Amino acid sequence: MAKAVEVVIMGQTFSVTSDDGEEHVRQVAMQVDRTMRDFAGGGKVVSSFTAAVLAALNIASECQKLRQDVAQIDATIDRLTQRLGDASGESASAEPSGDAKESAIRNG
Repeated sequence: MAKAVEVVIMGQTFSVTSDDGEEHVRQVAMQVDRTMRDFAGGGKVVSSFTAAVLAALNIASECQKLRQDVAQIDATIDRLTQRLGDASGESASAEPSGDAKESAIRNG
């Protein structure tokens, strides 16, 4: 059950309800606060709204880069799993299972 968590961002208190847990909400709020403060303290006077938009763009950019990294890692795992399957004589047309991907990650 989601529980409301009080967080402070740029001196303003927010009540956030999330299924992701209190610690997660606090960590996310700290990241947003830190990013907004970086923009607000960068020498130029910016409004809270501008700092929020710039922080959102920055965080969304980081998220997009991480998604691209994950996609590249998944593609590499798929290629390596295919090569492993080919080397061991498994069917080349079989889609690697999640277990095979996990095993490939653990075993390098």
